[in-house]
Amino acid sequence: MRRIKTGLLTVLMTVFALTACANNAPVPSTLLTQAEGNVEQARSLNAEKYAPLALRDAKQNLEKAQAAIAKKENAKAREWLEKSVADSELAIAQSHAKKSEKAADQVEENLRVLEQEVKNNQK
Repeated sequence: MRRIKTGLLTVLMTVFALTACANNAPVPSTLLTQAEGNVEQARSLNAEKYAPLALRDAKQNLEKAQAAIAKKENAKAREWLEKSVADSELAIAQSHAKKSEKAADQVEENLRVLEQEVKNNQK
């Protein structure tokens, strides 16, 4: 029974120590800058139109991270920032994909028109 109590006490002390370390984590300023930059890049690529859900999630996670930083909950802030970066990268990729798809559709339409003109000129 004494071993169990000692083991439990050790586990609890470890958990408290880890919690204290997590709360004293440094402000993830580099990650914050990256998340803010990614959200701005996604906006500049018209992610509101091409990837609205991913952009919305990226912005919400960034806001949650900023709130956590204000409360000095830097470990939580890091988690929110990592999610924001991932969501904003998804928004960027989806925006690029949609723009490429539109460009390909335009090329196909131009080819179709040219083919029609060639057929009309051969008559």
